[in-house]
Amino acid sequence: MKFTVLQTDLKESLSLTSHFITNKVQLPILGNVFLKAYKSRLTLAATNLETSVSTSIGAKIEEEGEITVNGKVLFDIVSNLRSGNIEILVSGEEVNIKSNNFKSNIMGILATDYPQVPDKVPAGNQIKLNKKEIIGALNKTVFAVSNDDTRPVLTGILFKFSEKQLELVATDGFRLSKVDLSFNQKVDFENFIVPRNAILELTKLTQGDEILLSYSKDDNLVIFGIEDVVLSSRVIEGTFPDFEKIIPKSSSFRLTMDKSDLDQATKLSGVFAREAGNVVKLNIKKDTLIVLAESSNSGSQETEVEVKIETDEKISEEGIVIAYNYRFIEDYLKSVEGDDVVLEVTNSNSAGKFLDPKSLNYLHLIMPIRSNV
Repeated sequence: MKFTVLQTDLKESLSLTSHFITNKVQLPILGNVFLKAYKSRLTLAATNLETSVSTSIGAKIEEEGEITVNGKVLFDIVSNLRSGNIEILVSGEEVNIKSNNFKSNIMGILATDYPQVPDKVPAGNQIKLNKKEIIGALNKTVFAVSNDDTRPVLTGILFKFSEKQLELVATDGFRLSKVDLSFNQKVDFENFIVPRNAILELTKLTQGDEILLSYSKDDNLVIFGIEDVVLSSRVIEGTFPDFEKIIPKSSSFRLTMDKSDLDQATKLSGVFAREAGNVVKLNIKKDTLIVLAESSNSGSQETEVEVKIETDEKISEEGIVIAYNYRFIEDYLKSVEGDDVVLEVTNSNSAGKFLDPKSLNYLHLIMPIRSNV
């Protein structure tokens, strides 16, 4: 096996694949990157058995072949070389690297025992999605994914398909994010749950304008393709909660406010709320919203936010007080595209329905914190 490749191309590809290697003592080969030289392309792949990636770059192939090499060692070498050509010659399990005034010999492992990594999206069972739309939708949902491994189905995003429509849903039991997307193809996919880590890797990819998506129930595998990159992941087994039941069908109050005003008020409340279980209280008055937080150690604060309130209910002089985790509000506001935010609520114990007037297909719920107010 012998090939020549540009340092900049190899460095970029190794940077991507290095995210997927793992140092498992039982399977040391998983700490390696798979290299395959074939025709005029060099393919690199890596897997941790849950998520995998494959990418290819142009190369001058003098002798075809394949090998696996320690991913960290190879990346550290290539990233510190000057730009220009890198020549790699493989003899048995020995990998010789030459570039300018540099040469190195490192030991690899034969590729025969390396797990198979998908390097293309199956042609007969795929849909095309607008990359900007799908990545934007994933960024609006992934922050609501649970970190609690005792409930595995909540540690990923639900992909729910209907005719020419895809719903992306994430919840940790305390909040929920949902985005609806439309596309021009009929699909025959069953619903599946994609792990958070795979989603985060997908959102980092910068190539292309289109994403190909394929799902195999038999293999329990979802595959995403973007130009020369193929990312695959095991899906999470289990049944996602019936989230439709917790989405309020109606509300008594609709508040419209400036996003930056609410963001400032939330950040100010956080100074005190972080010492009091992250609890912040929203007091809905007749013509204003007051954001309050207090700590027995530091003190208290309140910030008035100008709002437009639409309601058929009578608001008492004391107003309506709803307690939330202020970090949840902060997380949501980072995902809002427009300048305004809408909050729909019914009472102190009902879920708050947060809406972005600029993204009508986006819904976010935050469950209230029970408090004696």
